[in-house]
Parts: sequence; C-alpha cells; structure tokens
Amino acid sequence: MTHSVDPFKTALQFTLKWEGGSGHPEDLAGKVDRGISQATYDTYRRHQGLPEQFVSQMTESELEDIYYRYYWQRCHAEVMCLPLSVVQFDTAVNFHVRGSIEFLQEALGVTVDGDFGPQTQAALAKQNNLETAKRYCHGRMAYRQQRVKANPSQEIFLQGWLRRDRDLLHCIEQLSLESVAEAPPIREVSRAPQVEIAGKLEQAIALLQEVVDLLKTPH
Repeated sequence: MTHSVDPFKTALQFTLKWEGGSGHPEDLAGKVDRGISQATYDTYRRHQGLPEQFVSQMTESELEDIYYRYYWQRCHAEVMCLPLSVVQFDTAVNFHVRGSIEFLQEALGVTVDGDFGPQTQAALAKQNNLETAKRYCHGRMAYRQQRVKANPSQEIFLQGWLRRDRDLLHCIEQLSLESVAEAPPIREVSRAPQVEIAGKLEQAIALLQEVVDLLKTPH
C-alpha cells in the first residue's frame, strides 16, 4: 500500500537537519535561529501585526509558516518534481530565493538573471527531473569553492557546506528510488476477452465453410 508524500514537509525536514542551531558568530547572515534570520523574523512579525522579538523566541508554527510563505512559495518549489523541489527549497533557505532561481537557471542551461520568467519556466517543463537536481547540487558545490576563494574568512564553513551538499545529493537519489519502488505495478491485461473473440471467430468461419460446401453440392 502506498502513502502520499508532502513535498514541503519532506523538504523542510531535510533543511532543518542542517539548520538546527542558532548560528555562528562569523556567519554573515547575523543572528539566525533554525535557518531564519532576525531580519526575516522581524518582517514576518510585522506582517502578522505582532510586536518584534528575538528570533530565538520563534514558535514551531511560526517557523513552518515562514518557511512556507517566504521560501517554498517564493522560489516556486511547488511546481517542481519532488527531488528537484527539495533542492530548490534548501537552496532558497541557504542562498535566498533569488539565489535559488539563479542556481536553477544554471542547471537548466538558460540565462542566469534570477527571474523565474517564461524562458526558465519553459526549460523547467522539459527538465523537471532528477538529473537537473543532480546538476544543481554539483553547481552548489562548485560555488562553495569559489566563495571561499573570494572570501577566505568563510573557509571555516567550507567542509560543513560541502557535507550538506553531498547529503542533499544522497537525499534526492533516495527519494527517486523510493518513488520508483512505490509506483503502482503495471496491470496485466486479461487475455480472456481475446480468447473468447478468437473462439467465436473460429465458429463463424466454420459456419461459413458449411454454407459454401452446401452451395457446391449438386442437387
């Protein structure tokens, strides 16, 4: 028996595995709690008509709502197949929404402008698959190396970043295998109707042959 998978919940579960702490003092994002920056939390609270507070006081329901509204929906992960949507969402959290679209465009082989426009949508429609998700992951890893070269102070994070990317690659491969394993079996077409038709056809041919033989018999 198969069970439905919630793509957003699946993606969130992976991301929170790597966004479980309160951030590092050298992190350029500033104060962060489970992947949500203080600035993002402040914006969310204002939009909800609530007073600002420390991001460390964020509730579980707020956390999930922020991830869904500000990342899952805005990076268009909902239109992607399960392996690719997980990569897109995690990248939106790790590199901001515009960055996730740029990585996606690079993996699709289209102009990298951060705009989820007609060209990107058309390319995605043709390449919405595991192979694109894999290229995407490798693109992230290549960027990590370039980032550290440009800013050596970030080298302290490199191995952690790469472990996350490799884990993401493993995750999407497993999701792909599970989706194949859970696919409903191909139903074998019953041969009974075919056999029945063949039998009736033989009877009709035999009857016609009897008629022909009677017509040939001299009276």
